[in-house]
Amino acid sequence: MKKILVYLVTFIVGLAAGAAGIVFLEPSLLSHTPAPIVEAVPFNPKTAVSVTESDIQSNLAGIGHYVSFDLEFQVMPQALTAAGGSVAGAAGGSGTGSPVLDAKIRNQLIALARSTTYGELTSSGGLTVFKDEVSEILQSIFGPDTVGNIYFSDLLTQ
Repeated sequence: MKKILVYLVTFIVGLAAGAAGIVFLEPSLLSHTPAPIVEAVPFNPKTAVSVTESDIQSNLAGIGHYVSFDLEFQVMPQALTAAGGSVAGAAGGSGTGSPVLDAKIRNQLIALARSTTYGELTSSGGLTVFKDEVSEILQSIFGPDTVGNIYFSDLLTQ
């Protein structure tokens, strides 16, 4: 009987700790409010915001090769704020204005680089393919047709 009581108390304390964690650490899990719907706004270079992700570094797929690049792209302000960024923060020239969103972009770009071989990147048209894959990643984060011009302001492979 004593063992059952100990297990029951442990279960109740664990359940209470889990509920408290949800309520205090991530209250949005209890919210039934859906995420805001952003009206699809087609890309317009006149109103787009420039974002710079600097110093992205990764090993390439295979052995012994490395890539380092700075990425500049334009995104619609509505899509930037809907993804958690800040137009004012992006205007500062470094990132999206949100450390979480910057980390998400950087992580996906590093994963892309790690799946790309040196031969693929340096082959004829390889950089264009890489750029198209970067565009797909950004479109998946910000929404379709919300990201425009993408530039590698600095690119080094070895």
